[in-house]
Amino acid sequence: MNTMKALVKYDNIAGASEIREVPVPEINDDQVLLKVAYTGICGSDPHVYHQKMSFKVTPPFISGHEFSGTIVKVGKNVTGCEIGERVTSETHYDYCGECAMCRTGNYHICRDRKGFGFNVDGAFTEYVKAYPKSLHKLPDNVSLKAAAATEPFCVAYNAVIKRSNRINPGDTAVVIGPGPIGLMVIEVFQLIGCSNIVIVGTDRDEERLSMAKEFFGVKTLNGNKDDVVDVVCGMGDGYGADVVVDAAGFAPCMKLSVDLVRPAGQITKIGWEPGPIDFSLDPLLSKNVSYNFCFSHTWPTWDKTIALMASGQVDMEKYVTHVLPLVEWKRGFEMVEQCEGLKICLTAE
Repeated sequence: MNTMKALVKYDNIAGASEIREVPVPEINDDQVLLKVAYTGICGSDPHVYHQKMSFKVTPPFISGHEFSGTIVKVGKNVTGCEIGERVTSETHYDYCGECAMCRTGNYHICRDRKGFGFNVDGAFTEYVKAYPKSLHKLPDNVSLKAAAATEPFCVAYNAVIKRSNRINPGDTAVVIGPGPIGLMVIEVFQLIGCSNIVIVGTDRDEERLSMAKEFFGVKTLNGNKDDVVDVVCGMGDGYGADVVVDAAGFAPCMKLSVDLVRPAGQITKIGWEPGPIDFSLDPLLSKNVSYNFCFSHTWPTWDKTIALMASGQVDMEKYVTHVLPLVEWKRGFEMVEQCEGLKICLTAE
């Protein structure tokens, strides 16, 4: 096969994405070729389609960055990879490896980082090329479907373990935004012994709030019906949440985070907000709050999350509620935007 179907973002304007027949990638001596199994739709993918993102992309490229697959071709200089191995991939296609960020283990924020599905061809297609440094081999008991959800789980892991670093058993944690990452944040909180957890959504999140209750037994609040601040600040000693994770990102959610957090508490923001905020941040000063931001992930996080999946402590398959063929990508994007299901995956087969 010399060509394949792919979802191509072909211009920096809204709606400039379509299924095209493109050449199967040619790898160099230092790369491998993967046959894509599943590719998750990230909340950022519809943003890119509608040209509503706050970060730069460089079309034309094939979209998609949350994926798993099987190695089908190996470059002659590659060691440690074999044809037939099942893998999942970090979102980083390449980075310089020489700058201060790379040398300190922060290659995810290297200024020359190239991301799958943003700057280079991604995985809403049949085959994708990658460097072995971005790949993680899958244990036998981790399915390719589950592995496609590794990337958002890494985001959740980082938000709790790497950034929200003062959590103690018995603390009150609030998660704003019951999407896949929001629910994964709950799962990580429970893994480290934080059991007093509240998740906040709106009317459009009722299905996902129900899933959060079903999966984890946590308290759910609907911001359109409940007085979220009154309820949360009425818990425990009345000062508010020890930690708030903003997995939604919108300006009203940022304001809610500030209102919910207790003095000397912490907020971690992982949801994107391309627009301006219209409120004062002074309450963060008067409350002496730590406000953290969490972007992406690196090798150690992937290593830990895959180990958790292999041990059976977490089950990523429960998050994959729908699998659609690649040609139904628009329907998949609409489902994400309408908060239908949790993780929607596309497959080229």
